[in-house]
Amino acid sequence: MIPTIEWKNGFVNMLDQTRLPIEIVYAECKDYQTVAKGIKELWVRGAPAIGIAAAMGIALGAQRIKAKSFDAFYEELMPIC
Repeated sequence: MIPTIEWKNGFVNMLDQTRLPIEIVYAECKDYQTVAKGIKELWVRGAPAIGIAAAMGIALGAQRIKAKSFDAFYEELMPIC
């Protein structure tokens, strides 16, 4: 089975489904913006996979937040969501 999306080495690897069945290509998403681009451009398809991709994108963005309080963290996180 070919994984559609996976967390690997601290990044999100997303199968670019627009290139199937001719080739199997993964996009290494190092930030939430790239994950969002992949969702918009239909690299990943199907409601469950899109939901997982979105959650992983939020996690990528949240990892970079350096806020010291919950309120500050929340304020920086909301634009990512």
